[in-house]
Amino acid sequence: MSSSPDSTDAQNEHYVQIEYWQPRGVQKCIAFSGRSFVGLMEEGLTVLKYPHFKSRDAMQDLHEEAARYHRLGRHENLVVLKAITEDGLLFEFCERGPLLDVIPTLSDVQKTTIAKQIILCLIHLHERNFIHCDLNVNNIFITAETHARVGDIQGQLYRSDGSIEIATMSQENAKSRHPFAGEDEFSVRTDIFALGTLLYHVWYGQPPFPDLDEHMHEQIIQEKYRAGDYPIDVANAIGMEKIIGKCWNSRYENANHVLDDMVELYPAGIKSSLMEA
Repeated sequence: MSSSPDSTDAQNEHYVQIEYWQPRGVQKCIAFSGRSFVGLMEEGLTVLKYPHFKSRDAMQDLHEEAARYHRLGRHENLVVLKAITEDGLLFEFCERGPLLDVIPTLSDVQKTTIAKQIILCLIHLHERNFIHCDLNVNNIFITAETHARVGDIQGQLYRSDGSIEIATMSQENAKSRHPFAGEDEFSVRTDIFALGTLLYHVWYGQPPFPDLDEHMHEQIIQEKYRAGDYPIDVANAIGMEKIIGKCWNSRYENANHVLDDMVELYPAGIKSSLMEA
């Protein structure tokens, strides 16, 4: 198994060989990232996120991720952290996997419901001074009942005075990163820009600029965004495209305003879902 640990390595076509290992109780590996494996436990109800190399630093990173979950508290659209073990973090198992894999099977009503659920969770995070920093279709997980759970909570937690309590371990890729954000900006507007890219991917079944690689063509993609060269006509957009365009153009002050537009656009489905939330 091999993995590209970051975008710089991807640009240089440099890969690190990862030797797979499996802690006790893990049935099989179902996913892996630049730093971790995700294994389905033998009971079939939970998954274990554990490091490629079990070191003090790697476990400290996982403990900091757990601290974020503890600070954020429960939300029905946030992945549930079950426990911290000697090998990693034990999470609920979302049977349908990442949103990326589910998109082709979704009806328009399901897309709308999932979008609403993601926005509700984003509101929950922002109200607790937390910025996700890497919102995308790979970090949203879908349950057997097609409910969305926001995961990979590795972003930035702020204190009430605006100082950083826990620094981010992640950052959006070029297609989700706000083109006018500085290197150290992780804010409501950067999360909402990423939300726009996520919504575009869900609605159109592909990311913006599908012919451009988010790592190899990072500069070209960001230059397009800065020039207002979007894959939709933002100025004349209607419906969902209007919401996506407003996310990209930073016309929303907060995620509540995104939800307001969703309710206006899809009143029946959204309002009934809100009553269930």
